[in-house]
Amino acid sequence: MTIRALALSILVTVFTLPLVAQQAAGKWNASIDTPQGPFAFVFEFIVDAAGKLTGSMQNEFIGSIPIKDGVLKGNDLSFKLTIEGAPNGPMNVSYKGTVKGDDLALTSKFEGAPPAGQPAERTLTAHRAK
Repeated sequence: MTIRALALSILVTVFTLPLVAQQAAGKWNASIDTPQGPFAFVFEFIVDAAGKLTGSMQNEFIGSIPIKDGVLKGNDLSFKLTIEGAPNGPMNVSYKGTVKGDDLALTSKFEGAPPAGQPAERTLTAHRAK
């Protein structure tokens, strides 16, 4: 009986991990308000079977920035971006969030001093692209 239960739990884990991973995969549209107006961008997430999160953030103004240190655990994810070309050198931003259906609640935090006039931490909601 114990071996049967163990085998069943392994099968459930093997088959549900890809389904959970696919909840975050794809394109997500987001926008934040800045002193210069709305700043729209797109996250594109790729998730492998082990839960490693890769992809990019794209915007017509800054181009595409690859995601680093991405992790997906259940519906929770985290990753970092390094934005090159800022006046005071590269800016590192860490993100943590939770996927809830077609919404992704995120918190972003600048590692170091944020750009002038911007908060060090902010929350936003991205929406799955249709």
